[in-house]
Amino acid sequence: PQKKVLSLVLCVAVMLSVMVMGAGAAFSDQDKIENTEAVNMCTALNIIGGYPDGSYKPEGNIKRSEITKMICVALNGGKEPNVSTNTTPTFSDVRGTNAAWAEGYIESCVAQGIISGVGGGRFSPNGNVTGSQLAKMLLVSLGYNANTEGFVGNAWATNVNVIASQKGLYEGLESMDTSAALTRDNAAQMVWNAMNAYEVEYKTTIITDENGKLETIVTVQDKVVGTTSDKITLLEDKYEAKTFTGTFNGNADVCNLNDGEIQVYGSVNDSEKVTANFKYDFDLKYIGEEVNVLFKDGTGGTKNKPDNKDTIYGVVVTGATTVYNITKNDLQTQKEAGTVRFGDKNYDVAAAAKDYEYLNVNYGAKSTVGATSGTSADDVATAFSNLKAVSADTIKFVCNENGDITRAYVVESKLARVTAVNNEKVSLNNGVGSIKIEDNDIYKDVAKDDIVLVTTLYNTSATASDAYTTVTKAETVEGKLTGYNGVKQITVDGTTYDAYLDNIAQNKSVDSDFLQSAPANQIGETVKLYLVNGIAYAAEMVTETTQYAVVEDADGAIGDTFDPLKVKMMKADGTEATVEIHKDSKDTAKLKTGAIIKYSDVSDGKIKVTSVVEAQQAETAKPDLYDKDTKSFDKKVVASDGVLFVNKTTIPGDDEPAAVGDFYAYNIRNLNDIDLAQYGYYSYMMDSDGSKVVAAYVTLANKPSGASSDTVYGIVSSENGTVKVNDDTYTSYTVDVDESTQKTVLIEGDNDSTLKEGDLVSFDVASDDIYATSDITVYYPESNHTATNNAAAVFVKEYDEAGQILSYYTGAGSVSDGVYPGTGLTTKAVDEDVQIVYVDAEDNTAGSEIGVNAFDGVTGKANVVVVFEDNNISKPIVAIYVDVNSDIAQ
Repeated sequence: PQKKVLSLVLCVAVMLSVMVMGAGAAFSDQDKIENTEAVNMCTALNIIGGYPDGSYKPEGNIKRSEITKMICVALNGGKEPNVSTNTTPTFSDVRGTNAAWAEGYIESCVAQGIISGVGGGRFSPNGNVTGSQLAKMLLVSLGYNANTEGFVGNAWATNVNVIASQKGLYEGLESMDTSAALTRDNAAQMVWNAMNAYEVEYKTTIITDENGKLETIVTVQDKVVGTTSDKITLLEDKYEAKTFTGTFNGNADVCNLNDGEIQVYGSVNDSEKVTANFKYDFDLKYIGEEVNVLFKDGTGGTKNKPDNKDTIYGVVVTGATTVYNITKNDLQTQKEAGTVRFGDKNYDVAAAAKDYEYLNVNYGAKSTVGATSGTSADDVATAFSNLKAVSADTIKFVCNENGDITRAYVVESKLARVTAVNNEKVSLNNGVGSIKIEDNDIYKDVAKDDIVLVTTLYNTSATASDAYTTVTKAETVEGKLTGYNGVKQITVDGTTYDAYLDNIAQNKSVDSDFLQSAPANQIGETVKLYLVNGIAYAAEMVTETTQYAVVEDADGAIGDTFDPLKVKMMKADGTEATVEIHKDSKDTAKLKTGAIIKYSDVSDGKIKVTSVVEAQQAETAKPDLYDKDTKSFDKKVVASDGVLFVNKTTIPGDDEPAAVGDFYAYNIRNLNDIDLAQYGYYSYMMDSDGSKVVAAYVTLANKPSGASSDTVYGIVSSENGTVKVNDDTYTSYTVDVDESTQKTVLIEGDNDSTLKEGDLVSFDVASDDIYATSDITVYYPESNHTATNNAAAVFVKEYDEAGQILSYYTGAGSVSDGVYPGTGLTTKAVDEDVQIVYVDAEDNTAGSEIGVNAFDGVTGKANVVVVFEDNNISKPIVAIYVDVNSDIAQ
């Protein structure tokens, strides 16, 4: 079934007071309406309506001409009445004016004694109606005689107000000035009060007085009808409407109902309670509360019970149910058994009878019911108190008529990261999976790698057919970290937020950059918080662009006009540049391979070096030169945006300089432990106060482990032949990463044959597109379709994206009944940042995003190639090449 958006339920507003809520009539200015129930019901009864722009304009006034139509429609059961005009109009200021449209309604009200004009033969149709004027009209509609009751003459207003107050027409409007122009909001309340008031009739009694003369006595009384002389309201008379009062149990998503139905357990006039199921669109935020159902019994239905045979005029919340809306963060430590505490106050909790649901999570996704012998108030209260957490998850406590809390409705949400998006589905991590866009509520322009807030209702699994998931982009705040209190509070730019930073399981499964412990030694650095109703659900340190670089090579002399000192350097962002050194630079003699520099741009390709740290050679091996656990380089804490420059080259001998190899730049904190071999070179630069490493350099024979997020996976789509770049000769290839992204690969030499069209490859992107053959890893050569580097061509059984698990067969097996069953079932963990590459192996190009599907049992072909971390089959899968035609070996 199609689900409805629960915008207000998912809003985490905190209200520590009794809530009285109406049904909402979907006007654009609904929040301005005070008399919500009255406006909603008068709208449902077709007495009053909104404007073409979708507004109600509750603060606007009602003209006297407009009120006559409202009364005529109400007295005709919500239908347009047949009204006519007189040959000679009663009033001189209606016909021929812009109020002529209302002449028929006005004449009808005159004929019924409801109106009498303003004097002088005038009605003043465009004048605003006052409270007293409308009260007179409504009292006459109820059966009062205007002349008998003194609704005419100089004292008419006083007489009207007295009886209107007795009849309840001013209920809820006690502070209203009855002589002032009436607002549309208050007019609806008066009309609704009148609809629920008893009609009256006059009784004539003839008595004999003390002198024996006959005397006629006329008295007014509530009108009675039927054999049992029942009183009747205007609503019952004109609309044949009844009011069914009961508890709203939910809709088809929560109860076992047909699509579009809701369920209310209650009765008419306090008779025996029954369960009523009927079609109506009612917001789940009112679940568990008392409501009134206004309906008209239809033919073939059950008398005095709303059903699909009946006319349902409307459903409104009565406000009789005491409700407390709080968040988990508002709960306080329990101080007294049998109670739950919030707002510095204890609230009594009721026991739960057998099978009574006292705890409902995400509208039926999970629930807890009373035990076979019932559940004590102490145990129910403990269950409620245990919901306490640093969390914006909402809790709605519902009370019984004694004020004891009987049930809790909890709506839980969590963070997730968008891992893939196409026209039909959005894929999210943290146990969510791939969900259809059209079946759920997903914000516009959702994009890969967005951090989002996910709320799944009706089922614990977002991918279940009966689940409904709301996905909103997480609110963020970014600024300087100015303090923290362990993992419970974090202060950014002087503002302190309650924090949920120790939810390590969530943080690991959402984004590896999220903090998983207190942000020690990072005061003053930039941090980004992901907030839910002001609570920090996660935090990450923000990498900032800095003016640091490493010298790759140097040539020339400082101050030499003909051969000035120039250095080839790699910047912190991984780009390379050859620049001239300004004459005012410091320590220019130290500008050699591996030196880390801090610099400022000058002009015309020149930089001024302000600080230099030379690379030093390690006399002995240095295990854990970088320690991932302590985030330290050579036992010095690394800044969150610290850069590591790697010179991938051969390790030199003792006292030999390091050869200039391939240079790469990484965020140090993204890397695993780094060991430095004997005679390797390293250096590092500290920040201005000497507390953190901001840049480091190291020589390694291979790229550092943990840098997979910087690795590009793709399919060689073209062999472009020989090209020249700056007088150097290269062989050019094109690699498709996806349908919209291509990378150029230049390998030194003429007619290089390292790569072939159709090869499945990976490499770390170089800023100049130039690579050595050792920089390219080939996993599945087109020449022989045999996986290398411990990659494997396999037959997918199932990909559990939420659980980050891939199950596959290593072989197709022997065909049976025309189907290959698969053999050698294997299950492997998938890295949270797994790269999924879609290829068309037949055309040797990137393919469309189809998802990681099961292999085709009819053809029995391997449909994916899997790549393992560090090319080690015992480690998680870091890349999956998926053939869109289910035959990776084409």
